[in-house]
Amino acid sequence: MADILDVLRRAEQRQRERRGGGYIPPMTENPTTKHSPKYKDFLFDGTITLYIGPDGKKMEIHKKLLASISPELNKHVNNDMREGIEGIIRLPEEGEEVVTLFTEWAYTGDYTHKGDIPSGIPGLTQDPWRSLHKHLQLCAFSDKFNIGALKQLAESRFHTEINPLEPQSLRDAAGLLVVIGYAYDNLPSSDPILKFLARYASWKLDLLRAIGGFDNFILGRPDFLNQLLIHLNGLKTKPTIPQKH
Repeated sequence: MADILDVLRRAEQRQRERRGGGYIPPMTENPTTKHSPKYKDFLFDGTITLYIGPDGKKMEIHKKLLASISPELNKHVNNDMREGIEGIIRLPEEGEEVVTLFTEWAYTGDYTHKGDIPSGIPGLTQDPWRSLHKHLQLCAFSDKFNIGALKQLAESRFHTEINPLEPQSLRDAAGLLVVIGYAYDNLPSSDPILKFLARYASWKLDLLRAIGGFDNFILGRPDFLNQLLIHLNGLKTKPTIPQKH
């Protein structure tokens, strides 16, 4: 229950900031990405226990809130099987940090993490690739459980943060490969982020070629290699964010 109380305290702080004019929503986020839970609808309806990761770390979340977020999670919460009756859900394949970010979003309509960086501000010391990786992890989590609002928010954050980047160092190249590898290994093949990242890699192909093992990296991901071959000579300008239809 301590996890829930901590999230609710942060939610109250954000509400105070909004009332005081201290909160400015990111310009690229669409209103449809907003998730605004009504606490009175679930606070008195009991909790359910999540067992996260291979070690089964325990987390509590309100049952009715979790059920309201997606049909898939509702099936996990409300069923006649043993776990549904006992009020537990096991998520052995999910990472602790991603589930924590999801839980924060479920209670507050937003999420933050230590790697977050305000976009468009030069001279920042945080690792942008770690931040981008977390957004993609939330995209994959949202796809798995069909959480559309969270998926839109995570995509928006991803594009907002990658847009001002200008990869120049081998560290940047390594970080970019981690992001690309995770996306191609975990997002559905139809996701437009994949083609965008392939074009982005083509734009920085010379830099990526300097990374040891790059040949094995692309050979192990034929879909990425196929997209890369379309722009074999490399893009001369930074790719634009894909538009949804």
